[in-house]
Amino acid sequence: MLGKQSIILPLPMTRKQAFPFLSPSLGLLLAAILIPFAPLTAQEDLEKARVSAEQGDAENQFLLGRAYDRGENLPQDSAKAAEWYRKAAEQGHAKAQHNLGTLYLHGEGVAHDDAEAAKWFRAAAEQGAALAQDALGFMLEKGQGVPKDFPQAVSWYGKAAAQGLPTAQLHAGVGYLLGDEFGIGKDYAAAAQWLEKAAAAGLAEARNALGSMYENGCGMPKDEKAAFALYQQAAEQGNAKAQSSLGRFYALGLTTDRDLVKACKWLVLSRDQGEATALVQLSDLELGLDPAQTETVKQLVAAYRVTHSANPPPPSR
Repeated sequence: MLGKQSIILPLPMTRKQAFPFLSPSLGLLLAAILIPFAPLTAQEDLEKARVSAEQGDAENQFLLGRAYDRGENLPQDSAKAAEWYRKAAEQGHAKAQHNLGTLYLHGEGVAHDDAEAAKWFRAAAEQGAALAQDALGFMLEKGQGVPKDFPQAVSWYGKAAAQGLPTAQLHAGVGYLLGDEFGIGKDYAAAAQWLEKAAAAGLAEARNALGSMYENGCGMPKDEKAAFALYQQAAEQGNAKAQSSLGRFYALGLTTDRDLVKACKWLVLSRDQGEATALVQLSDLELGLDPAQTETVKQLVAAYRVTHSANPPPPSR
């Protein structure tokens, strides 16, 4: 049976870490999806937007707030961003409500206030904003700013997932996978449905979770080859649990040739991220390596770290 410890639930990320679902990723994740509005580029555009915003136009209030938020042709200023977002949010602008909630969640430009964050996320979520629905689901799951309510959290995740938001698909999938632990009952079919979509969108956590389902035959025929492929994809993306599982596959020769060097490479990478299962496996495997193999493992680990250095993600607001 697949246990809760097999899954990484990403948390909401800070603005500087924002994805691609809980990341997570807060490490929520929220999602690394750009709000579909062109930035304010020219000085003339900025001045026109400011005049319109000062006259009460919610759309330009939002755009001006976002320009301050991101530092787009204006000095980055979270306090001014919050001021303009609030003006638009109070007029019912859903994206401004979501972004204002995010500022409250991370204490940027305003004092950190989970209850206020949840209030604005809910306002936007009820208007159908997928990012806000996902964020509200997280708040409800953790009991952060609102009473903990996992069934409601999964419901909001599902609404956002149905709109195609990969992080919400991940969160909904994991929610249905671990349902018994949260009082909603497991639903492997729903879990697989959402995790497959999130995995196809490239989310490492979803690939790891789906790999675990295939390896353990959770609601589907057991398929170690499919599990291996998913673990490999997630491991290459830096997912510690997938790296540990991939190391185990190489150590045991599951669906691949037994290779202790590759096993130790992945287990070292996983262990160095704090994954306890990797540490346990390594304690036995490293004793079986000769000096040349040990040196090869070090070289492979170093090469991975050089070629997989993270690129800055796009902003989520």
